[in-house]
Amino acid sequence: MKKFAFLILSLVNAVLTAVYVALSPLEIVPMHYNINGVADSYSSKWFVMFMPCILIVLGIVYLIYSFVAQHHEKMLKNQKYVGRIVLGIYLFFIILFWYLTVTCISGATKMGNAAEYILSAALGALMLFISNMLPKVKQNKTLGIRIPATLSSETVWKKTHKLGGYLGVISGSVMVILAIVGMIFSLNGMAVLFGGLGLFLVVACIIPCIYAQVLYSKEKKANANT
Repeated sequence: MKKFAFLILSLVNAVLTAVYVALSPLEIVPMHYNINGVADSYSSKWFVMFMPCILIVLGIVYLIYSFVAQHHEKMLKNQKYVGRIVLGIYLFFIILFWYLTVTCISGATKMGNAAEYILSAALGALMLFISNMLPKVKQNKTLGIRIPATLSSETVWKKTHKLGGYLGVISGSVMVILAIVGMIFSLNGMAVLFGGLGLFLVVACIIPCIYAQVLYSKEKKANANT
């Protein structure tokens, strides 16, 4: 039943979105906002249904993955973490899509700075959630920090993911805090969003990769001397 959970959630979400759209008195609504958050393209209100359809596709992909994982032991050992990560991604997209849906269906010609703050906070929370599970992920080729150094040594994998998990939780938390501070003090929304993303990329992605390479080089050198 768990394999079908995300697909069922997607279908329920699509039905609720369709009902919300149908109840709107507007027929033509904004469909695209430029970098300044101003509407520059309009279309039928039913075009917003492409967003819940994305979740349906994601639910189908996860369902296929679950069936395939049943026949592969290496995939099955991380199945529960994959499910939790997909759940986090689902919640992120549901928050984002409903914000966009409400904005479009209301006929708002300007999105406002709140969009960047919400996106930044939601992304930070998602990264924090995923990073918290990172140290528990077992060595594999589909999930985690998959570079030659980590895939070549289980010790390097474990140490790298432990560090990556800590740094990811810290930088994800900072992204959420930056979004809240930005909203309170009316800071530039795009600067808050991309500043937070840049911080996460450097701290939680690049540094662990460098650390993994250093560990692997030391391990390789130690093995050569024995």
